[in-house]
Amino acid sequence: MLERRREALAASSSVRAWGGGPAAADDERRAEALCRAVAPLLARRGFPGTPLGLRSLAAAARAAGSQRAAASLGRLWHAAPEPAPLILAPAPPAAPSPPGGAAARTLVIAFASLGWHGLVRAEWAATLRDVAADEGLSAVVDVAYALDTACSWFTTDPITGVYDDGAWWEATLRELCAPYERVCLLGESMGGSAALRFARHATPTGAVVALAPQVDLRDFACCGRLDFSDDRKVRLHDAILAAVDDARAPVTLHLGRDADDLQQLSHLARHLPALAAAFEAAGEQADAP
Repeated sequence: MLERRREALAASSSVRAWGGGPAAADDERRAEALCRAVAPLLARRGFPGTPLGLRSLAAAARAAGSQRAAASLGRLWHAAPEPAPLILAPAPPAAPSPPGGAAARTLVIAFASLGWHGLVRAEWAATLRDVAADEGLSAVVDVAYALDTACSWFTTDPITGVYDDGAWWEATLRELCAPYERVCLLGESMGGSAALRFARHATPTGAVVALAPQVDLRDFACCGRLDFSDDRKVRLHDAILAAVDDARAPVTLHLGRDADDLQQLSHLARHLPALAAAFEAAGEQADAP
């Protein structure tokens, strides 16, 4: 089943226009296909082989204090080698070495956003695949896709579902990044927030790139979890700013102009004076660009 899923992923195009994304009907077909694939397994556990049965299995496991059912389903969805919220895709063994010696290994961690239609997915695969295939590249690129299917802005332990203010991710990313000479972080929206939150893991020769990140979730409508309290949101806000202060790599922010982005920009500008200065140097005011 995993091999068939890998073939389907390799054959599909994941390139999308900015502001686009998969249509709802496409995601419905994908979800139905996953349900059909696991229906026999559901039946063995007493659950109906329907989308409701699939959700019931994941919800029952979560209520029992485990996210492993969701992680296992995620393994099938993303064709990952193991059920985990962090999917490492090593560079192909045949990746060419640069002239003059062996290639330095680079790790890119791509943090997922909330996704579309309720499906959190591995993002940036097509873009990063194209970068890794660049003939002039002087490093072998491994990619790790980080997914927060709990939609908690990476503040929960993805195995237990318990809020830990990002401690599980801190420890896991520290271990993952340790062997690499160069580490880069990338993300959009919720993923952009994570790229900033864990910015200290990027190496001085790497980079942190955050597109339309959120810093203060207290006025962000898309954060819909009722158990995500204001106290937790404040701790996330403080952790993001502390991590950016500790960052050893250059931090690049790309900010939009819709209402949500403008709200977040006001938070960023207050706490990151360099950002406000950049907007002013461009002839714009950071509080009303």
